[in-house]
Amino acid sequence: MKQLFFLLSVLFFHCATGIAQNINQLKKQYQQLTDSQKKADILLNLGKAYEKKDLDSAIFYYKKSLQLTENSNDTLEASIYSRIGGAYLLKGNYDVCLDYQLKALKIYEEKPFTEGKLKVYNGIALVYFYQEQYDKALYNFNLTEKLLQKHGDSNSAKAIKFKGKLFNNIGIIYASKKQYDLALEYFTRASTFSKKAKDYDNLSSLYANSGLIYIYSKRYELAEAALIESLQIRQKEKNLFGLCKANHLLGILYKEKRALAKSEQYLLNSLQLSYEINSLSSREEILKDLSKLMSLKGDFKQAYKYHVAFKSISDSLFNKKNHQKIIQAEMQYKFDKASHIAKTEQKQNEYLLIALAIFLSLIIVIVMIMYRLQKSKVKIQQLAKESAELSNKEFILREHSLKQELELKSKELTTNIIYLIKKNELILEVSNRLNELKKQVKKEDHETIKKIIADLKNAQDENVWKEFEVRFNQVYNDFYDRLISKYPDLTVNEKRICGFLRLNMTSKEICALTRQSYNSLNVARARLRKKLNIHNEEVNLVNFLENL
Repeated sequence: MKQLFFLLSVLFFHCATGIAQNINQLKKQYQQLTDSQKKADILLNLGKAYEKKDLDSAIFYYKKSLQLTENSNDTLEASIYSRIGGAYLLKGNYDVCLDYQLKALKIYEEKPFTEGKLKVYNGIALVYFYQEQYDKALYNFNLTEKLLQKHGDSNSAKAIKFKGKLFNNIGIIYASKKQYDLALEYFTRASTFSKKAKDYDNLSSLYANSGLIYIYSKRYELAEAALIESLQIRQKEKNLFGLCKANHLLGILYKEKRALAKSEQYLLNSLQLSYEINSLSSREEILKDLSKLMSLKGDFKQAYKYHVAFKSISDSLFNKKNHQKIIQAEMQYKFDKASHIAKTEQKQNEYLLIALAIFLSLIIVIVMIMYRLQKSKVKIQQLAKESAELSNKEFILREHSLKQELELKSKELTTNIIYLIKKNELILEVSNRLNELKKQVKKEDHETIKKIIADLKNAQDENVWKEFEVRFNQVYNDFYDRLISKYPDLTVNEKRICGFLRLNMTSKEICALTRQSYNSLNVARARLRKKLNIHNEEVNLVNFLENL
């Protein structure tokens, strides 16, 4: 009974491939391809197609696909490992199955979560189930459910389909523990999900599993209805492995009902199919039931023959050596996992030490750079200070030199002005004497003296003002340019008065230079203030011109 449930479980987790592939068409496509990845995909699909009819061929194509995939796509490689493990599970090579499933699990554990990891845990659970370690099997099934809840979308089509299969397997565990009511409860839950997902493969399995429970509880009519429904789905799907199981269960049912001829027919059909799909585990159970059937019929010779064949397969499938291999594979996986964790931790520690060394080195380098930068900064500041001091000294020296030069020019200008004033005074005195002399000479000489006086005055004015402007511009650069640009309407006399005022000359000195009276000068100053737009009497004309 345990093997029957087991085989039904394996079938629906590892043989469901959706729409049947045309094997000949796939082979033809394979011959036309040159790309390794595409050829690997075709080989994988061929393996899936053969799983329903020839397990050895399925394994052959899976391994060929694996050769093209190794070292190129880890996730696909893990998926193929899991597929090969599933095929060996169907054949009854449980130690080989576990070895391939653990290889797949090693890869999946180093990658982000994928659906393939759920299938691996399911395969491992089935190996424990076959070893009658039901608690370990149930643990792995529950672990699968937790992973699905944690990483999957519970409302997605894939998740709904997967839940139907998972609850089917959990139900099988409880059926093997003879907790039939709990098993049927899980089958009912699984049926709800499978119907919603339109997963007819799993529905067929559920009908078969429920039928088997009905057989052992002697509810034969319910069992027959469920098993015939399962058989019809298998015929429609053309699933040889499923047909093998369906015929086997119907053979058991009719044996229990004592319809021995009908039972023999279904059991022999099932045996023939087990040879076609090359499944030792299926053949083992069929031979066992044929031996019991022959005993019921009284054909003890045939019963003995079938029993010997059954024992031969049973001993090869379930013996201490295989059991030890399974335990060894499990222990090796745990050891490898622990070693991998230890190596990972060691590498992490090494990376941490390297990172710490790099961090400390960087700190040292940064400190040295900062020290050098600070040292350079101090040096630059010192140089800048020295340069500033030197520039300041040069500026002071230059300023002093300019001041001295300005003072010298100013003195020269003042001396020149004094000279001009004295010269004017002398010319004025000479002119006055000539005027006095004019009174004493003859009248005919008056015009000559008058002309001499006029010539003296004209020559004096032209030479004096040219000399004055040259000297003034040497001391006060661009004064006249700024004055004329702002006030272009000034007369020559007004510009000269502005120059005298800029030199801070007194009214007396200006009158001496210009030979004007005080009243004339005051009138000229008033007219100048008006042209300079100075309407406020409090504004000093001299200060105004200094700030021009």
